[in-house]
Amino acid sequence: MDSIWESAYARLQQIAPIPENEWEAFRKLCSIQTVAKNAHWVRENEPVDAIAFCAKGLFRLYYATPDGGEFNKSFCSAHDFVASYGALLAGSPSHFSIQALADSLLLTVRYSDFRALYDRHPCWERLGRILVEQLYMKKELREREFLLLSAEARYLKFLERYGPLETLIPQYHVASYLGITPVALSRIRRKLT
Repeated sequence: MDSIWESAYARLQQIAPIPENEWEAFRKLCSIQTVAKNAHWVRENEPVDAIAFCAKGLFRLYYATPDGGEFNKSFCSAHDFVASYGALLAGSPSHFSIQALADSLLLTVRYSDFRALYDRHPCWERLGRILVEQLYMKKELREREFLLLSAEARYLKFLERYGPLETLIPQYHVASYLGITPVALSRIRRKLT
């Protein structure tokens, strides 16, 4: 378990310098949670109160339609933060679900506890700001790709972003993320090989 904490600390240090005593305070607020493959960490329309650091594993974030369809909005893997952030900010139930695509391990912290760290030391406010900036850039990039790129170009961008994970993500989830059918994805993959 120590290697999980060391890995998380190293990753956060890349984002914002965190003094060791502040890291220890953060560790005391966290809990370790396992999420089995295909299990949900967050379900649509349920309340949320935590953010998590993915220490190990893979998640998909997806919207469900009333008729049972699903649209993948994002994937998160080791060293990513995962949350229904809009719901946390609004104090509302989640608008989407977060499901493990592999056996996963999360370091979770209550959002109210994380926000309280902002007043404790500037490193936490800096970390929070940078994480939100990264989230905003990721969202803006995804919107631009959907509006301006062909399905083939979107797939190539997917490979750039998630390439090593492609074999771990079922192709129908990749197709859903790209906004195309699995058949269309098969055609694109054949054309590119």
